[in-house]
Amino acid sequence: MIVIREAEFVDIPAMREVAIKTYVDTFGEVNTPENMNDFLVNSYSLISLEREFKEPGSALYLACEEQRIAGFLRLRKSIEVADTLGSNCIELQRLYIHKDFQHQKVGTMLMQKAITVAVENKFDWIWLGVWERNFNAQRFYLKWGFEKFSEHVFQMGNDPQIDWLFKKKL
Repeated sequence: MIVIREAEFVDIPAMREVAIKTYVDTFGEVNTPENMNDFLVNSYSLISLEREFKEPGSALYLACEEQRIAGFLRLRKSIEVADTLGSNCIELQRLYIHKDFQHQKVGTMLMQKAITVAVENKFDWIWLGVWERNFNAQRFYLKWGFEKFSEHVFQMGNDPQIDWLFKKKL
Protein backbone atom coordinates (compact mmCIF):
# COMPACT_ATOMS: atom_id res chain seq x y z
CA MET A 1 0.00 0.00 0.00
CA ILE A 2 1.35 3.40 -1.01
CA VAL A 3 1.33 6.13 1.63
CA ILE A 4 2.12 9.82 1.00
CA ARG A 5 4.03 11.52 3.79
CA GLU A 6 6.10 14.61 4.31
CA ALA A 7 9.80 13.89 3.97
CA GLU A 8 12.22 14.20 6.83
CA PHE A 9 15.83 15.30 6.56
CA VAL A 10 17.01 11.70 7.05
CA ASP A 11 15.06 10.68 3.91
CA ILE A 12 17.23 12.75 1.59
CA PRO A 13 19.83 10.08 0.68
CA ALA A 14 17.14 7.52 -0.26
CA MET A 15 15.13 10.16 -2.14
CA ARG A 16 18.31 11.16 -3.96
CA GLU A 17 18.76 7.60 -5.21
CA VAL A 18 15.21 7.59 -6.58
CA ALA A 19 15.75 11.02 -8.17
CA ILE A 20 18.93 9.95 -9.95
CA LYS A 21 17.52 6.59 -11.08
CA THR A 22 14.31 8.18 -12.39
CA TYR A 23 16.13 11.03 -14.11
CA VAL A 24 18.57 8.69 -15.85
CA ASP A 25 15.78 6.28 -16.84
CA THR A 26 13.74 9.13 -18.29
CA PHE A 27 16.39 11.30 -19.95
CA GLY A 28 19.57 9.23 -20.19
CA GLU A 29 19.05 7.98 -23.74
CA VAL A 30 18.40 11.46 -25.16
CA ASN A 31 21.31 13.28 -23.52
CA THR A 32 25.04 12.81 -23.68
CA PRO A 33 26.69 11.04 -20.73
CA GLU A 34 28.71 14.21 -20.09
CA ASN A 35 25.60 16.40 -19.88
CA MET A 36 23.81 13.87 -17.67
CA ASN A 37 26.78 13.64 -15.34
CA ASP A 38 27.15 17.42 -15.17
CA PHE A 39 23.47 17.83 -14.33
CA LEU A 40 23.42 15.06 -11.72
CA VAL A 41 26.59 16.30 -10.01
CA ASN A 42 25.29 19.87 -9.84
CA SER A 43 21.59 19.30 -9.16
CA TYR A 44 21.44 16.01 -7.28
CA SER A 45 24.46 16.14 -5.02
CA LEU A 46 23.63 15.40 -1.41
CA ILE A 47 24.65 18.95 -0.49
CA SER A 48 22.32 20.47 -3.13
CA LEU A 49 19.37 18.36 -2.05
CA GLU A 50 19.98 19.12 1.64
CA ARG A 51 20.07 22.83 0.79
CA GLU A 52 16.80 22.50 -1.15
CA PHE A 53 15.20 20.68 1.78
CA LYS A 54 15.94 23.63 4.05
CA GLU A 55 14.81 26.25 1.51
CA PRO A 56 12.07 28.47 3.00
CA GLY A 57 8.73 27.99 1.26
CA SER A 58 9.51 24.49 0.02
CA ALA A 59 8.05 21.09 0.84
CA LEU A 60 9.02 17.55 -0.06
CA TYR A 61 6.56 14.65 -0.01
CA LEU A 62 7.33 10.99 -0.48
CA ALA A 63 5.16 8.19 -1.82
CA CYS A 64 6.26 5.10 0.11
CA GLU A 65 5.46 1.43 0.03
CA GLU A 66 6.60 0.32 3.46
CA GLN A 67 10.21 1.60 3.60
CA ARG A 68 10.69 1.90 -0.18
CA ILE A 69 10.29 5.28 -1.88
CA ALA A 70 8.04 4.88 -4.92
CA GLY A 71 8.18 8.55 -5.89
CA PHE A 72 8.26 12.07 -4.58
CA LEU A 73 7.21 15.61 -5.25
CA ARG A 74 8.80 18.91 -4.40
CA LEU A 75 6.89 22.16 -4.11
CA ARG A 76 8.49 25.53 -3.69
CA LYS A 77 7.60 29.18 -3.56
CA SER A 78 9.24 30.82 -6.53
CA ILE A 79 9.12 34.27 -8.11
CA GLU A 80 10.18 33.06 -11.56
CA VAL A 81 6.70 33.50 -13.07
CA ALA A 82 5.48 36.37 -10.87
CA ASP A 83 5.35 38.73 -13.85
CA THR A 84 2.84 36.38 -15.53
CA LEU A 85 0.92 34.69 -12.68
CA GLY A 86 1.46 37.14 -9.83
CA SER A 87 3.27 36.49 -6.58
CA ASN A 88 0.76 34.05 -5.05
CA CYS A 89 1.80 30.90 -6.89
CA ILE A 90 3.67 27.72 -6.06
CA GLU A 91 5.93 25.69 -8.31
CA LEU A 92 5.62 21.94 -8.60
CA GLN A 93 9.35 21.62 -9.18
CA ARG A 94 9.58 17.83 -9.27
CA LEU A 95 7.20 14.92 -9.51
CA TYR A 96 9.18 11.72 -10.00
CA ILE A 97 7.96 8.14 -9.98
CA HIS A 98 10.41 5.23 -9.81
CA LYS A 99 9.89 3.05 -12.89
CA ASP A 100 8.98 0.04 -10.71
CA PHE A 101 5.91 2.00 -9.55
CA GLN A 102 4.78 3.66 -12.78
CA HIS A 103 1.22 2.96 -13.93
CA GLN A 104 0.16 2.25 -10.33
CA LYS A 105 -1.50 5.63 -9.63
CA VAL A 106 1.47 6.93 -7.62
CA GLY A 107 1.64 10.01 -9.86
CA THR A 108 -2.06 10.60 -9.30
CA MET A 109 -1.61 10.38 -5.54
CA LEU A 110 1.32 12.79 -5.58
CA MET A 111 -0.44 15.26 -7.88
CA GLN A 112 -3.48 15.22 -5.64
CA LYS A 113 -1.20 15.94 -2.68
CA ALA A 114 0.43 18.85 -4.54
CA ILE A 115 -2.94 20.40 -5.37
CA THR A 116 -4.25 19.84 -1.84
CA VAL A 117 -1.20 21.55 -0.32
CA ALA A 118 -1.49 24.45 -2.78
CA VAL A 119 -5.22 24.93 -2.07
CA GLU A 120 -4.79 24.64 1.71
CA ASN A 121 -2.11 27.33 1.54
CA LYS A 122 -4.43 29.55 -0.54
CA PHE A 123 -2.22 29.83 -3.61
CA ASP A 124 -3.87 31.19 -6.75
CA TRP A 125 -1.82 29.10 -9.17
CA ILE A 126 0.31 25.99 -9.29
CA TRP A 127 2.82 25.84 -12.12
CA LEU A 128 5.63 23.64 -13.42
CA GLY A 129 8.19 23.23 -16.16
CA VAL A 130 8.24 20.16 -18.39
CA TRP A 131 10.71 19.36 -21.16
CA GLU A 132 9.22 20.01 -24.58
CA ARG A 133 10.01 16.40 -25.58
CA ASN A 134 8.64 14.71 -22.44
CA PHE A 135 5.30 13.83 -24.02
CA ASN A 136 4.17 11.38 -21.33
CA ALA A 137 4.55 13.99 -18.61
CA GLN A 138 2.80 16.61 -20.74
CA ARG A 139 -0.21 14.32 -21.25
CA PHE A 140 -0.34 13.67 -17.50
CA TYR A 141 -0.35 17.39 -16.67
CA LEU A 142 -2.92 18.21 -19.33
CA LYS A 143 -5.26 15.58 -17.84
CA TRP A 144 -4.97 17.44 -14.54
CA GLY A 145 -6.09 20.70 -16.14
CA PHE A 146 -2.71 22.34 -16.62
CA GLU A 147 -2.18 24.46 -19.72
CA LYS A 148 0.94 25.80 -21.40
CA PHE A 149 1.56 29.49 -20.84
CA SER A 150 5.24 30.06 -21.59
CA GLU A 151 8.62 28.40 -21.93
CA HIS A 152 12.17 28.84 -20.69
CA VAL A 153 15.63 27.42 -21.19
CA PHE A 154 16.62 24.50 -19.00
CA GLN A 155 20.39 24.13 -19.12
CA MET A 156 21.33 20.46 -19.40
CA GLY A 157 25.11 20.51 -19.21
CA ASN A 158 26.14 22.38 -22.35
CA ASP A 159 22.77 21.76 -24.05
CA PRO A 160 20.18 24.53 -23.68
CA GLN A 161 16.86 22.66 -23.74
CA ILE A 162 13.37 24.12 -23.77
CA ASP A 163 10.96 23.55 -20.91
CA TRP A 164 7.32 24.37 -21.44
CA LEU A 165 5.74 26.13 -18.48
CA PHE A 166 2.30 24.82 -17.50
CA LYS A 167 -0.13 26.46 -15.07
CA LYS A 168 -3.31 25.49 -13.26
CA LYS A 169 -5.69 27.93 -11.60
CA LEU A 170 -6.63 26.81 -8.09
